[in-house]
Formats: sequence, C-alpha cells, structure tokens
Amino acid sequence: MRKSLYNGSLWTGKPIKLSILVPTRDMVHSQFAFSLTQLIKTTSEAGIDTYVFFDSSTILLNQREKLIEQAKEMKSDYVLWLDSDMVFPSTTALRLLNHKKDIVGCNYMKRSLPLKTVAYTDVTDWDSWVPLTPQDDLIKVEGVGMGCLLMKTSIFKKLEKPYFEFVYKKDTKDWYGEDFNLLEKLRNQGHDVFIDTVLSMDIKHLGIYAFGNKM
Repeated sequence: MRKSLYNGSLWTGKPIKLSILVPTRDMVHSQFAFSLTQLIKTTSEAGIDTYVFFDSSTILLNQREKLIEQAKEMKSDYVLWLDSDMVFPSTTALRLLNHKKDIVGCNYMKRSLPLKTVAYTDVTDWDSWVPLTPQDDLIKVEGVGMGCLLMKTSIFKKLEKPYFEFVYKKDTKDWYGEDFNLLEKLRNQGHDVFIDTVLSMDIKHLGIYAFGNKM
C-alpha cells in the first residue's frame, strides 16, 4: 500500500474498501462535485480502495436500494452515503472511519425555515433536534438525515428487504422518511447511531435563495 501522510493504524493492516453512494437527479451542484473530487483523492491517497456509485433515477427508495446492492457486490467494508446537495471537507471519510463505529455521520441544517438540523435524539419528538454545537465526544441519536452518513456494509446482512421504506405516522399525520425508518430497523437490531459534532461544523447543505430588494 502506498504511503502517504493520511495513512493510519485503522487501514494499514487490512485493505479497506469504501463505496461512496450518491442518489441524485440529472445534475449535481458544482460545489458538491468539487467536494467529492477532493474527498476521493484524499481517501485514495490514504490507501483506501474507493469506489463511487451514482443513481440518477427518480424514485429515492429505488435509488438507495440499487446503490447499497452495488456496494455489496463490490464487497465494500463501508459505505458513505452522500447527498448531491452537500459540501464537506476532503477528510470527511477518513475522520468518520477513524471512529470505528457501525453507523456514524454528520449533522447539518435543513434547507427551510424555521432553521433546524436533521438529527434528533428522540424521533417521536420533533423538538428534540440536535443543535450545531461541537462536543468532544460523539453523541448518540435516534435519527439523522443520510446526507453524510458512514455505515459498515455488514449491518445490512440481517435486514430483510426492502431496506428503505416510507411509513405514514398516524399520530403525527406525516411521513417517516426512508432514512429514519432504516435507522430504526438498525437500532432494533442493536446498532447505535452516532454523530460527529465537530466534523458537522464543516458540513454545508446547499439550497436556493431568492435574491431581491429585501435581504
């Protein structure tokens, strides 16, 4: 394995395969493309066998199912889910891998008002969202968006298909997203979900702003 300043004890023994999975539409943001290019370069220079899979179809559930199957066929040790409207540091994959967790990701802001994040400590309470505040240790959550989320591929072995589903919640009269639904299934199997709050400070969620005479 080629030596580089990014090499660490996590990946010097056994080569690691990482698949980066991106559900998208026809086009992606230029800032996302730049971030992804730099991340692939940095991760590959660390000696990690890195693959990238895009799915540009229109049904998100199908996209995620197809993407995880591609990662499994590649025999990837880890998958990094990225949304195509995210901006992130080039070291994102390495920093998440370094935690050696089954599921660990980043918190980030939603793209609508009122401004809240996508991580919740209690998925039955929409007021339990986690603020963007850096902490020394990882924090445990029940749900988080999959815009920047690392998982061990092996955690899908005991799950029944479909992995991804939308579920209607009668109590709140809204829909449970495929991300929270998957994480609930995994938590029921004993997998904890963690957030790197320090790395989260460098994660941006791209949106559209209407510029006009009132700013």
